[in-house]
Amino acid sequence: MVLTYYVVKFPYKIVWNFLNLLKRRTEIVFYCANELDLEIFKNVQRHLKPITIVAKNRSLQKKLLEKGIKARVMPVFPKAVIMCRQACYLFPESKIIRIGIAHGAYHFKPFANVNGHNMFNQFHFTSSKEVEEARLIGITSGVGLGFPKMDDAFNGTYSEEVLGKLKEELNIDPNKKTVLFSATWDGSQMSAVHEWYNKLSNFTNEYNVLVTLHVWTSKKYKSVIKNTPEVIYIESQDITPYIMISDICVGDTSSILSEMSALYKPIVSFKVPSVKRTVPEAREIIKSISFQIEKVSELDEMLEYAYQNINQKKIDQEVANKRMFETLDGRAGERVANKIIELLPELDKKEGRKISELKIRCKVNNDYSFLSDFVKDLPYIFEKQGTCIYEGRNTIKTFNCGGLLVNVKSFKIPHLINKIAYAWLRGSKAKHSYLYAMKLIKKGTSTPEPVACVEVLKNGLFNRSFYVSIHQKYDFTIRDLIGFEFPDKENILRQFAVFTYEKLHKNGVHHLDYSRGNILINRLADSKYKFSIVDINRMRFEEMGYQKGLQNFSQIWANEDELEIVAREYARINGKDGNEAVKLLVQFDKEHKAKINRKKVLKSKLRK
Repeated sequence: MVLTYYVVKFPYKIVWNFLNLLKRRTEIVFYCANELDLEIFKNVQRHLKPITIVAKNRSLQKKLLEKGIKARVMPVFPKAVIMCRQACYLFPESKIIRIGIAHGAYHFKPFANVNGHNMFNQFHFTSSKEVEEARLIGITSGVGLGFPKMDDAFNGTYSEEVLGKLKEELNIDPNKKTVLFSATWDGSQMSAVHEWYNKLSNFTNEYNVLVTLHVWTSKKYKSVIKNTPEVIYIESQDITPYIMISDICVGDTSSILSEMSALYKPIVSFKVPSVKRTVPEAREIIKSISFQIEKVSELDEMLEYAYQNINQKKIDQEVANKRMFETLDGRAGERVANKIIELLPELDKKEGRKISELKIRCKVNNDYSFLSDFVKDLPYIFEKQGTCIYEGRNTIKTFNCGGLLVNVKSFKIPHLINKIAYAWLRGSKAKHSYLYAMKLIKKGTSTPEPVACVEVLKNGLFNRSFYVSIHQKYDFTIRDLIGFEFPDKENILRQFAVFTYEKLHKNGVHHLDYSRGNILINRLADSKYKFSIVDINRMRFEEMGYQKGLQNFSQIWANEDELEIVAREYARINGKDGNEAVKLLVQFDKEHKAKINRKKVLKSKLRK
């Protein structure tokens, strides 16, 4: 047992029991030692009620907060703790329920000490074979239900479309094969990173080169790799999609090799000397699933050989996979969660839900059916999870769903009349947003891709609704240039007028809330711009005559100079008189502003 255990044991036990006397301990926490822990746990968490995250220290807490993840910091005194490592010594009270999840597939390094493992009520290994091997040395807490970290490779999360977008983001050259280099921690004496870290430039002409390293890898290696031209260094802890887009993988003794084997990739591994931490069984597995070399000088030839002769290793990889993984079906996280619920039934998502009071109606885009569980859980998780990017009358949050970033817009709970209307008479704002987005895309109009809509009824009345779409990056909105000095402003406004006519009005699309913040703009090459529309729940599909189309621009609240640019361009593409168009749009603008100002005055009087 580590020294920390003996230092903190008695003070911790005294405080825990004192607090438990004052108020019975009910909190369940997830102990996070580094960002990888969350990556491993995410596919278990999605099947449980939200769990409080506790960071190892303030430095990690700050890192997580920068990513929109709120976390407390140690010490904490919970009823139960879940972790993805062997750190029970930080919670040295036997009344605490302690659950562990392996942070790597199989034991490529020796098992942690027996006593440390047996402090857990449950420790989740990745296979029943591994549980048997652990039991032979006296570890009795083992459960083997699979490796949740690999679920997304098999449950449809990483579709061909998602992987295609990842290749675009990485600027992968389709004419080259892609090689993924990986290495375990150099301090373990079982790493081969020293063999290749400064020789990657030898491979970039022929291959797309990706690199992932153990989080503890020395800075001297990381620095050289990151500064090697054309090498893509992977910062993300979720390396599954990077393995999936790779044609060949290179490693040493890291458990990442097991993930490469699970995806039946050709693997080249460096032979490393046997040391105290060497596991003979793991060494044999690595030899069976990979083509082995001793020096980097052999790598160039072996990469091509491994790619051409992968079938030589297919049977061995299949045998190894059965030993390392209980099953590869994309449902390990669900099985682990269900086993956890046996000890902690309060984490069951279904527990406490009053079906008679709450009814959920969902529409999910067929292209994103793998997000159905996430969509159905939104009414229960929206308040506590996600990163808020806008809060006002409605709230917008982003959620990372297995590497896919989605926006979720939660609409304000309506007044009583609309509670009845949205429930039984007409569609809600979320439903309109979803259906209109589908229709717009069919018409060739750019809007963030719709994923789903969710409507919640409580006691027969409409309660809340959510619209889910793919998060779309943009450079600026019309709001950023109207009324300000802005580079290339006149050109942008002209292209905006053309977009509005060609993609909306010509297609019979009347955006009833065509305001500044609802037009997203991306810079393209050669002074070209791409426009997209959002906030589309108020829309009509009708014939748009010239004057009605011109009047649509009055909602952007522009000054006369800006209106003139838009009016003249809109007149030009419609074959109309520019001077007359300017007069009309200025008049429409004045009427619109007067109408809005009258509403503001009336609302102010009503409030008083």
